[in-house]
Amino acid sequence: MADEKVNIQDAYLNKLRTSKRPARVMLANGTEIRGLITGFDQFTFTLQLKDTEVLIYKSAVAIIDAEVPESPPSNEPGDEQ
Repeated sequence: MADEKVNIQDAYLNKLRTSKRPARVMLANGTEIRGLITGFDQFTFTLQLKDTEVLIYKSAVAIIDAEVPESPPSNEPGDEQ
């Protein structure tokens, strides 16, 4: 087996980029940004917002997660509403 290191950060960013799922980015200063990840390199990534694209330094990020679409309320018996 080759000594190949897997960069978890890049694998996750690539998964979000290729799936075109919106991402929620929480910066270290508490600012939250939502958009599509369009590219990344060793130190930065680009996030497509509604009408602009921004470059974000990875060192400024606290959390990145995929937005989960809200599901409609279930009407199954036993579900609390």
